[in-house]
Amino acid sequence: MINNPDKFLEDFREIFNENNLHREQLKGIVEKLNEIFENAFDKSMDKTSELVASFILGTKDNSLISDKESYDAYIKHHLETLQYLKSRITNPVFSKSTFANMEIEDFKNAFELDKKILVRLVCIDRIINDKGYSIDNLYFETAGSLINRLKQSHTDWNFLIELMDKRVRNASSHLDFYYDEHNYVFRGKDVNNRSKTISEFTITPAEFIGVIMPNAMDIIQAFIAAGILLCLEPYDEYHKQALSIIR
Repeated sequence: MINNPDKFLEDFREIFNENNLHREQLKGIVEKLNEIFENAFDKSMDKTSELVASFILGTKDNSLISDKESYDAYIKHHLETLQYLKSRITNPVFSKSTFANMEIEDFKNAFELDKKILVRLVCIDRIINDKGYSIDNLYFETAGSLINRLKQSHTDWNFLIELMDKRVRNASSHLDFYYDEHNYVFRGKDVNNRSKTISEFTITPAEFIGVIMPNAMDIIQAFIAAGILLCLEPYDEYHKQALSIIR
């Protein structure tokens, strides 16, 4: 990989910095994901390493599988959203509606990255269960299809799947999710193509910003953190220090 162990450990610590209000939940997620990565690593060190690294580097057969540009775009918008929130005290034209729309876009970006991570996790799951896989084919499957694959696995992925709010994702991706500034709630439509039904739902700002959005982000951070742990495997002391942070 491209970093040295000192930089990896520094990045790992930063993920769990004191400003991360979800760090305790995140620790549990990383610990479970690391256990799964370790199982896959024992089955095939090379394949597991390549799959985790493919998020940034692509694979040796297809560099375009890399999602580094998508991750960079997500980080850029997320930082812009945080900066806008910080400006509320001094910004005379600060708008709750503008901030809410930025948060919705932030969620959509995070969920799309989650979906790209699911591609790697399905591949890792198949390594654990001694099954073949094609990351090039899985890359084009929907989030729902990838989630169903993990649900049907002998490996327990519920700790990760339950973080993904497909209802909000589907509504927001079809312009059916918005902030109602008059009633101070997020509103959405739940469109069920199978039953041909449409229902409405509401979510409080506290739930969307304090739970749903951080959950989507936790999947990204957990994947990166568990990947760092794999990279630190050859460096025993660094690896122990990293593990001590989540245990």
